[in-house]
Amino acid sequence: MPSIALVVRAGPDAGKSVSVAGPRLVIGRGEGCTLQLSDAAVSRRHLVLDPDPSGGLVVADVPGVNPVWAIADGNRVGLSAGARIAPGESFTLGSTTIQVVAGPSAARGTLELDVRTGPTPGDELAALAALGERLAACGSLQAVFRTATAWAVEALGCDRALVLSADGSDVLGAAAEGPAPDLAISRAMLRRVLAEQRAFFVRDVSAEPDLANRQSIVARGIRGAMAAPVRDLVFYAEWTGPKGPALPEDRALLLLVCAAQLVAALGTSATERSQLRAATRAKGTTPAARMVGTSAAMQRLQVFLERVAQHQATVLLFGESGTGKELAANLVHALSPRANGPFVAINCAAIPENLLESELFGHERGAFTGAVAQHDGVFARAHGGTLFLDEIGEMSLSTQASMLRVLETRRFCRVGGTQEIEVDVRVVAATHRDLRKMVAEGTFREDLFYRLSVIQTRLPPLRERVEDIPDLVRYFAEQLGEAMGRRILSIAPEALEILQRYRWPGNIRELRNVVERALVLGDGPTLEADDLPPELAAAAPAGARATVQDRALLVRPLAEIERDAILAALEATGGNKARAAALLGIDRTTLYRKLKDMGS
Repeated sequence: MPSIALVVRAGPDAGKSVSVAGPRLVIGRGEGCTLQLSDAAVSRRHLVLDPDPSGGLVVADVPGVNPVWAIADGNRVGLSAGARIAPGESFTLGSTTIQVVAGPSAARGTLELDVRTGPTPGDELAALAALGERLAACGSLQAVFRTATAWAVEALGCDRALVLSADGSDVLGAAAEGPAPDLAISRAMLRRVLAEQRAFFVRDVSAEPDLANRQSIVARGIRGAMAAPVRDLVFYAEWTGPKGPALPEDRALLLLVCAAQLVAALGTSATERSQLRAATRAKGTTPAARMVGTSAAMQRLQVFLERVAQHQATVLLFGESGTGKELAANLVHALSPRANGPFVAINCAAIPENLLESELFGHERGAFTGAVAQHDGVFARAHGGTLFLDEIGEMSLSTQASMLRVLETRRFCRVGGTQEIEVDVRVVAATHRDLRKMVAEGTFREDLFYRLSVIQTRLPPLRERVEDIPDLVRYFAEQLGEAMGRRILSIAPEALEILQRYRWPGNIRELRNVVERALVLGDGPTLEADDLPPELAAAAPAGARATVQDRALLVRPLAEIERDAILAALEATGGNKARAAALLGIDRTTLYRKLKDMGS
């Protein structure tokens, strides 16, 4: 019988090989296996093979939990006892792809490839199959990006692989051989990839004519690079020195493009799984809503939330009213180890200043007039979980001083009490205000600002993610339509144009109100332009859908838009502030504060 060997082609043990020398071959993670793997998705005893006298191997048993797939002639077939694996064919178990190799080189336990041709097309299919299986097992978008880049280093033989935001400034996933390098990349190529929505391979990055960071590229020794678009993101790989990819350039680029499509498709699935897990884990706070959208801005936000959820640091969320700050805080809690604890939210702007400290820290009986019993504040009620402080920029300076001490020590006294109480609470704060400007004006404590902003991010307004509007409309229509007895199956092109050109000063909350109005006043399975409020069409200029440049020309100062909306609401309701607040989709306290800021 010709000599046979197994060579790991993809997975954590890529490059490992073993000769078939005995009557039986056992593959798994356990001690004593003929081919021992480190892949966590592989069982301790996963697959048992016997040599076939006519060449190749025969499956004796598949005791592992997960199935084993054969890659033959481009097709994937489940293996069971009695199946034969011929030389040259591959099979996948867990996240590992293994090829059966026959010939003189097999006896030495190595795989020799002709450098002029590289791996066969079947091997590339095996590599893609392995990537698909790895990504399908990922439970978060962050894990998808991290897994995809690790796979690229193995399958393409590159020195570094990255998943980048559209401008190249935000690394969403990275893998590299050796120490993590700095972010010296070919930005000229990234701009071209995004502008033309095509994949590119550059043999000599340093020779690019419009390369702005040439010195950094040369210093790192980067030679070749290639990139493929993933929606509004970029899948990027590069090599240092003259070695180049493990495949011919055209096949390497095609493999990266196919991988990018897998990342796009399975990244969406992983996001949904992550949010579903969050919805079912959060004790007493199962969110009825979820973060909807696949735009680059939402993918960056999803990765951010998944990253910070695993840590205990205080998080500060910036964003306009209606962008979903409380939902983001809820997801941070639900994805964290604290998910089984309470999630307690408080709007600092909705509570009178003289009662805010009592609501935060609690009070003792008799502490003030009306305090007829001891009361636990939100810090005590959130013990073991997460406390969300919305509109923290509305706190008075005296309350800010008390808040600073609690954040530093996690200790406080109830109002009117002397006994210190210690709590275990993770704090997430949010505001629509510019806290740095407030610090400069002396209306917000600088030490509290730095204590809150250990980790911070900005939630994108709806006008910066108009590509998510169709998904949001369908989501709200499904959520609201069941109770109203109307089902929206499609959006008329004219209605979609109006929705995507409108500025949305009230963001997601305003869009939800518009969809609810359309469900009430319209009929039929299509959301028509006539179902939308007239002011939307009036504010959205006619013509083709706006480009990024068109939308930039329509920008007005937010304060001006907000002022016009408030005055219009008051005029429409005859000065009734309660009805005006309801029309604007905000509470009365927020309206009173905004009127005070306007000097009205």
